[in-house]
Amino acid sequence: MAAGERSWCLCKLLRFFYSLFFPGLIVCGTLCVCLVIVLWGIRLLLQRKKKLVSTSKNGKNQMVIAFFHPYCNAGGGGERVLWCALRALQKKHFWTFPYMRKR
Repeated sequence: MAAGERSWCLCKLLRFFYSLFFPGLIVCGTLCVCLVIVLWGIRLLLQRKKKLVSTSKNGKNQMVIAFFHPYCNAGGGGERVLWCALRALQKKHFWTFPYMRKR
């Protein structure tokens, strides 16, 4: 008799989970769509912010160049290599960097 009651209980439990399946799918789908909309909005906001920051006062795009040389102060000539790289960059892009021109 106990085995029959357990199978009946298992059948009710499966029906209960099956009745929650479609509403669960609807809720999950709605949450996924909301997440995509929020992420798209954040992406657009960051693109606008980047565009506003990257333009200078005269409306042209600014170029930012950064160098990282971890061993330039070790006494092995790394500092000279770093300054030679900067000088070569200045020579190559002299007209595109007006703030680097000698006055």
